[in-house]
Amino acid sequence: MKIIRTTHYEPLQLHNEQEKQISSPERIQKALQLDDCLGFYLYEKESTNIGFALLRKFDEKQFFLWNFLIDCRYQGCGKGKEFLGMLIDMLRKDYCAEVIATTYLYGNEVAKRLYESFSFVQVDIVDENGVHEVNMELLCR
Repeated sequence: MKIIRTTHYEPLQLHNEQEKQISSPERIQKALQLDDCLGFYLYEKESTNIGFALLRKFDEKQFFLWNFLIDCRYQGCGKGKEFLGMLIDMLRKDYCAEVIATTYLYGNEVAKRLYESFSFVQVDIVDENGVHEVNMELLCR
């Protein structure tokens, strides 16, 4: 598998309930035009796009994993874990990342277990005005 940087977003196939857990395709495309945002595709077999990650640099050597997704046809077989591991390694090596932050919707146990498997720790819970998410951080130093 290979990670490729991109400035263009082509939506992946997701389960219906997953579509509300990420930004709209229009919002992702708009973010990819910003100087502080980085987009990456995960390719399998050179031409099969199976994953996407959108990150935003929010401080020197600190990144926010804004959207992270695996095409539903490739879920449940370790591709997300492999992609996240590759992404973390690349951010440490190529971008000197010291902190990677992310959120997941409260109750999304799959996301929680994935992030915890890479030593992300819960730093806050937001539970207000229809927002129910858990904030997590990974210290990369």
